[in-house]
Amino acid sequence: MAVSVDSLIKKAETNMGKNINPVVKQTAIEVIKRAYKEKIYVLISNGFRSFEEQDKLYAQGRTNKSKPIVTNARGGYSAHNYGLAIDFVIVSDDGRRAIWTVTDKWRRVASIAKSLGFEWGGEWSSFKDYPHLQMTKGLTMKELLSGKRPVLTSKVPAASSYPGIVYKVKSPLMSGKNVEKIQKEAGMKKSEVDGKYGKKTETAVKAYQKKNKLKVTGTVEKETWDKMF
Repeated sequence: MAVSVDSLIKKAETNMGKNINPVVKQTAIEVIKRAYKEKIYVLISNGFRSFEEQDKLYAQGRTNKSKPIVTNARGGYSAHNYGLAIDFVIVSDDGRRAIWTVTDKWRRVASIAKSLGFEWGGEWSSFKDYPHLQMTKGLTMKELLSGKRPVLTSKVPAASSYPGIVYKVKSPLMSGKNVEKIQKEAGMKKSEVDGKYGKKTETAVKAYQKKNKLKVTGTVEKETWDKMF
């Protein structure tokens, strides 16, 4: 069974820490959701990191040579120290195994993240940091150290509020843009997305509800809608 998106989000919230920038946090969660829809399972392994924690990580591979070097940044010289960065890794379908090999899935996650405002460390020229995503808006580490902070604006669309309608199979068939949204979110094929709430939509919704541990009814009421959107 595939790891649930809720599990990945919960781990992300814990691993990012309380001092993560709220826009960075919201965007990271959106990256997880969008990747999940493409069957790419993203674990956020790190977020805010104190200067002390950064120095300890910097020592890895240097004063402590039992592990490889993973950063060139001392305390104060990483976007993590200001809550402006996260690290991610792709995990196996069950969520138990980290996959560190940089594949097309990694690059797809980076592409999603970049479309939402992140800068990807995998595109740096000097030290490629493939797990690293940050939002600094061009500020240098010295500027951050001096107290400057970027003004971040979220690119995550506002959640759709429940329209107060129970979507289900009835005669005549319920139809419209909201039904299209439901069909897409339920994972129906593009060729089946027609904006009409028929039997195929009902079946897809039941599968979605079962997968997300909701009451399996085949209808989209508030609980299912809120889970979808």
